[in-house]
Amino acid sequence: MHPVMTKVGEFVRVLDKVLSSGPGRKLMKMGVKRCESCGDVRIKVALDVAYGDREDACWKCRTAARLVRKFLEKTAGAVGVGEERLREMLSADSYRRGIAVTLLGIYRYGVRKPFVPSAPYMAIWDVTGLCNLRCKHCYSNAGRPAPGELNTERALEVIERLSGWNVPGLAFSGGEPLMRDDFFELAEASADEGMFTALATNGTLIDRDTAERLEAAGVEYVEISLDGADPETHDRFRGVKGAWERAVEGIRHCVETDMMTVIAFTVHRNNVSEIPRLLDLAEDLGVDGVAVFNFIPTGQGRFRRELDLPPELREEVLRTLVREASDRDILIYSTAPQMARVSLDMNEAGDSEILYGTHFAYAGKGRWIEPLLEFLGGCGAGRFLMAIRPNGDVQPCVFLPVKVGNILEDDPEDLWDHEVFWACRDRDGLKDPCGECEFRYVCGGCRARAYAITGDVRGPDPGCVVAGGSEE
Repeated sequence: MHPVMTKVGEFVRVLDKVLSSGPGRKLMKMGVKRCESCGDVRIKVALDVAYGDREDACWKCRTAARLVRKFLEKTAGAVGVGEERLREMLSADSYRRGIAVTLLGIYRYGVRKPFVPSAPYMAIWDVTGLCNLRCKHCYSNAGRPAPGELNTERALEVIERLSGWNVPGLAFSGGEPLMRDDFFELAEASADEGMFTALATNGTLIDRDTAERLEAAGVEYVEISLDGADPETHDRFRGVKGAWERAVEGIRHCVETDMMTVIAFTVHRNNVSEIPRLLDLAEDLGVDGVAVFNFIPTGQGRFRRELDLPPELREEVLRTLVREASDRDILIYSTAPQMARVSLDMNEAGDSEILYGTHFAYAGKGRWIEPLLEFLGGCGAGRFLMAIRPNGDVQPCVFLPVKVGNILEDDPEDLWDHEVFWACRDRDGLKDPCGECEFRYVCGGCRARAYAITGDVRGPDPGCVVAGGSEE
């Protein structure tokens, strides 16, 4: 057996053993309760005491902190993560939030496949309908302020509510977020709360000063759309001449900061041939990664179905991305959940060492990570991420327009347990062929594509060759 595979097996064994032990049960029972004197769930306060700089904690939370430290060091050691590296990671509040919602997820939902935390690891918030471009595929029909768009005061309440729920990360999207006059105030509020703060933008409004302001506000990740290696391709898709040049300049300015800078590339029939040159350009620009987005026929995209890739071509694209990820010095990932299954196939055939997990999650090199793929679980809609509309309405992802409630009007935990979210998570409840597919736990199909094409969140994803789909 591979030596690292042994470590993964040991990790699972230790996790089960610790959680089922007396101290483990005591820790989880103690940790899920909210400590009124400390103002948070006890497990989060304990993490802040153990690995942050919090000192004003009650004796019960300090006791929990000792148990948490012992638990994490033991389980981390099982997979070769030393105490120093663990302390380094958990010095960031967003990581402590991630650990907290993971442990609470295990307590509430069990060690299930795929795994469900107690809150989304990332909330993606369309903060405005305003936009200076006219994209052919826009899911939000942007261009004007969205109905019921929240003012600054109410928007800050959203951030407070997400923070109180211990959401680890918040990504601002749109429309074009930078068209909000109060964007930097909102970004700074998110970062001050301790959440990993990200921005999805078309990049055309980012000059050097704006890039520096973003970094100063606490933005850690910037994702800039660039839908072609050729300016004409991008401008035609985005609906405004000169958008490519301005986006590239925005990328250059962000690369000069310490923010993680990623190109977002929506692949379709008219730009699929440009992928190799787009990746060359990405390396030349010095970005950290390229996120290849699945074309979803929703919003304006429902009127441009001819742009969508047939299943066989999507498969070829994903195989190309896995190969390129092996050969290049930048991160390459995709929103297509089939990428996990493709990377697994290629790994078994000896064509690649890289394996992928859920949306945007590069899992690592080598078959040793394979036992964890079914827990990471492909599509993250309503499970690892959720979306918020400009008026506060909540849905499983930005491409899946099914309202489950409102972040300001409903209890977040009630929203998280909504039947639509569980429909996205329950891979055994998917309709065939996705429901009977042997890869349903590592992929599960794109729930947004399934809904857009079949009208059913549990429906099959017709864009997958394994599912026998054909969109011709």
